[in-house]
Amino acid sequence: MKIRWPIIVILVLALALTLTTGSTILWRFFIFLIALILMSYIWMRLNVRHIDGKVTKLSPFSRVGERFEEEYTFYNKGKLPTTTIEVIEETNLPGYEGGASFHLPAQGSFTWRTEGICRRRGLYDMGNFIVKINDPLGFFTVKERITNTRSFIVYPTPIDLPFFQALPRQEPGASKRQWFTSESGTNAARVREYISGDSLRNIHWRTTAHTGNLMVKEFDPDTVNYAYKDIWIVLDMQSSAHFGKDEETTEEYAITIATSLAKKYIDGGKNVGLISSGDRSHLFLPETGDEHLQEMLEALAVIKSTSNLSLDALLASQEERFEPGAAIVVITPTGNIQVPLRRIANRSTVVSAVLLDAFSFGGKVNAADTARSLIGSGIHIYLVRRGAQIVRALDSRFILSPLPYIGVKR
Repeated sequence: MKIRWPIIVILVLALALTLTTGSTILWRFFIFLIALILMSYIWMRLNVRHIDGKVTKLSPFSRVGERFEEEYTFYNKGKLPTTTIEVIEETNLPGYEGGASFHLPAQGSFTWRTEGICRRRGLYDMGNFIVKINDPLGFFTVKERITNTRSFIVYPTPIDLPFFQALPRQEPGASKRQWFTSESGTNAARVREYISGDSLRNIHWRTTAHTGNLMVKEFDPDTVNYAYKDIWIVLDMQSSAHFGKDEETTEEYAITIATSLAKKYIDGGKNVGLISSGDRSHLFLPETGDEHLQEMLEALAVIKSTSNLSLDALLASQEERFEPGAAIVVITPTGNIQVPLRRIANRSTVVSAVLLDAFSFGGKVNAADTARSLIGSGIHIYLVRRGAQIVRALDSRFILSPLPYIGVKR
């Protein structure tokens, strides 16, 4: 309880004046003042005992960028009307404040609504209030906490990605057997020099013996194996790899991309799985349907980049789940990923890497350098920088710009 200093000053002055003069009228006034303040205090305490409130209308979820509406109702169950009541909602939802000031009649209620904008994904607490009640004379203030916790989840907002391709498509004028020839199928098409991360089971020993260099087989995809039953989304949430501030972080970009891809392919009838580290490990086996999408969105709403698990370790722990014919999309700001990506590509899978340019977010890793190191490995590379429109960044794959032609005058 808070007592305002004027009441103390008034009482001290009244008592001093009464003692100095000894006036009967002043004594009666002083006693009346004491009684009035006491009655005001008792009135306030009785009010506090009979005040209750709750959130009567709140959607259980929303999306980043969307508006939401909240409705509150407070009740006075006592037989005395209240003076001014100030209500402030306690919530950890960023940028949102809900509250009001009002009077309540005896046995009455008061309802009001507020609106807010969801600024950041996550799971938040709503419905807890700090209630301030003043006495009729305004000398005392009592604070009470009303707990009526309700969970409110803010999902990341998916973006339409009409041109992103995790699955092979036939280029104009090309036969089906020319799709992504660096991917493993059942039919060897050519050989090339061994690169770190290549599977030893693909070594072509005859050519190795002939050339003296370690050579491996490359395969054309077998259309029978490429039924593309499963699409895996692998989300790298290693804390040391992520950079940025507020909403402009590699973490938020990665979550938005993962959300968008999950919705894109589940809406297209594909089985989608999700693997991620974070504050805890997340594993969703490939399934389809709205319920499965909802479960993944709930996980993506709360995942944080707090993991100590590297992308290499994350992939190694789950790579046995990547069956031949699966399409795998790895979303990462990590730089040294050539070995783990080539390793899973050698499992007869189609691998796409969405590289978040940590350098543009304040980090040291330049994703363009990582992308160049992966060129020629058969991995489909997409590059996303800070401030870029994600839909445009994922429209087309990363390619090396050709060197300019310098003509020679004759």
